[in-house]
Amino acid sequence: MGEDAARRLLNRAAYGPRAEEAAAVARMSRREWVEAQLATPANDAALDAHLARMTLPIRYAAGPGEQFVEEERPLASLAMTQAQRWALGDNRRPIPWQERDRPRLDLIAATIARKVLARDQLRERLVEFWHDHFSVAAQASIQVSVCLPDHDARIRRHALGNFSELLEAMATSPAMLVYLNNRSSRAGAPNENFARELMELHTLGAAAYHPQARAWRDVPGAAEGRPAGYHDGDVWEAARAFTGWTLAAGQRVDAAQLLPPSGAFAYVERWHDGYQKRVLAQELPPFAPAMAHGRAVLAACAAHPATARHVATKLARFLVGEAPPPAAIARAEAAFLRHREAPDQIARSVAALLDGPEATDAAQGRMRRPLDAVAAAARGLAIPLTPKQQFIDEMGRAGQALFAWPAPDGQPVDAAPYLGAGALRARWALLLGLAQDWWRTGASPLAAALVGQPALRAARSLAAPLLGPASEAAIGAIGRAWAADRRPEIPRNPQEVSLLAGLLLLAPGFQRT
Repeated sequence: MGEDAARRLLNRAAYGPRAEEAAAVARMSRREWVEAQLATPANDAALDAHLARMTLPIRYAAGPGEQFVEEERPLASLAMTQAQRWALGDNRRPIPWQERDRPRLDLIAATIARKVLARDQLRERLVEFWHDHFSVAAQASIQVSVCLPDHDARIRRHALGNFSELLEAMATSPAMLVYLNNRSSRAGAPNENFARELMELHTLGAAAYHPQARAWRDVPGAAEGRPAGYHDGDVWEAARAFTGWTLAAGQRVDAAQLLPPSGAFAYVERWHDGYQKRVLAQELPPFAPAMAHGRAVLAACAAHPATARHVATKLARFLVGEAPPPAAIARAEAAFLRHREAPDQIARSVAALLDGPEATDAAQGRMRRPLDAVAAAARGLAIPLTPKQQFIDEMGRAGQALFAWPAPDGQPVDAAPYLGAGALRARWALLLGLAQDWWRTGASPLAAALVGQPALRAARSLAAPLLGPASEAAIGAIGRAWAADRRPEIPRNPQEVSLLAGLLLLAPGFQRT
C-alpha cells in the first residue's frame, strides 16, 4: 500500500508506527493488516509483565497519631474484586480519599500504557471508542469512580464482539447504573436518564428523535411496525422496562430479602413494573420472565437501522476523519446490519469501514487527542511508558482527563476542545516533557544511541516514524531554531537529543492522524 499510506493507517487505526513498522506494514494490503490485527489475541504476557512492574505513589496521613503512608504502590486495585472496590466507595467507612481514588488512578495509568505497548492496537482503539460511546464520569460520584475497572473490563470483553451483547453489558454495568441513575428506578417512579441516553447516544442517535410525535403512531413507519425513530413515549416506556435493574449495595428489598453489599448488578422483580409496554412500536406483553422487557428494548434498539447509521458514522469519524466520506460510512452501516447476529459483528463492521481508500487517504484524518498524541510519541520514540501522576495531570490540562468527560456524550473527536491557548500550552509541555522524561515516565533509548550524530541527522532519524513526509519541513525549522539558540551542531548528551525529539513532537504534522 506504500509507506505513507501505511503510516496513515497506523496513525488512525492504531496509535502510530514504531520505528520501521510503517515499512513492514507497507508490504501488506489494508485488509491483510486489519485481519492480522483482529486475529491478534487479547492476552499479552509482555504487556501484563509491564503493568505488573508499574507503580504510582500514594501519600496521606492515616489518622491522628497514626503512621504516615508514603509509598510507591503497584496497580493492585485492578486485581481486586468488584465487591472489594465497591467497599472503597462506602462513605460510611473511614477510608482515606487517596485509597478511594486508587481504582481510577490505577486504571488511567494502565490505559495509557496499554495504548503504547499492546500488540492488538486496533482492539485498543475500539476500547477507547466504546469508552467514549458509553461514557461515565468518575467525578459524578465515588461509586462511579470505584466501578471504572469493572466498566473497562466489560468494554474490553465485548469491544470487537456483538453490539447487542455489549449493549447489555453496559446496561448492567455498575458504573452506568450509578451514573445514569437506573439503580434507583422503581415501578411507579421510573428514572428516564438511562433510557433517554440509551436511545439518544448509545443506539438510534439524536437524529432519529421525533419530538413532534405525541403518540407512537405519530412516528413515521410505526403503524407498519418499522418506526423511523423514537419519541418521548418510547423513552418513558423503556424506562419502565428497566425498572428493577439495579445493583446490590446492601439495601433491603423487603422484610425477607437484603441485597449483599457487593456493588454487582442485581435484578429485583419486586421493583419491576411488569405491566404491558410498547417501545419502538413493539408490544411487550405483561408479566414476562425476569429482565425480558429490558432485554427486548435492548434488542429492538440494537437492531434498528438508525443504530447502524449512528454507530457507523461515529466509528468513521473516529477511525477515518472528522468528515468521513459517505461511502465509508455506508460500508460499515451495511456490515453492521448484515452481521447483527454474528458474535464478531463489531469486528466485521470495522473491517468493512477500513476496507476502502478513505482509511489511508491523505485528505482524511483528524487532530490527535492528548492520549493519542502521547501514545504515538511514545511508540515512535520507543519509550517504555510508565505514567506518573504529574504526567496524568498534564494530560488533563491538555484537554483529556480520562474517564472524566462531564457529559454522557463522551470525549469529543473534533479539534475545537484541544485548540484553546491553555490546552495547546499544556499539549506542548506534555510532549516536551514526555520526550525529555521530566516526570520519570521512561526515557527513549534512541536518545543515547544518537549522541555524536550531527543534529539534523539525529532529527531525521527521530522524525521518520513520527512525521513521515512532513519530516523535512519540521527538520528545517528545528535546524534553524537550533542554530539560532547557539546549540552545538553535534548533540553532546542524551538530553540534547531528547530536546530534538521533543521539538519534533510539536510539529504541526504530528498533531493529526
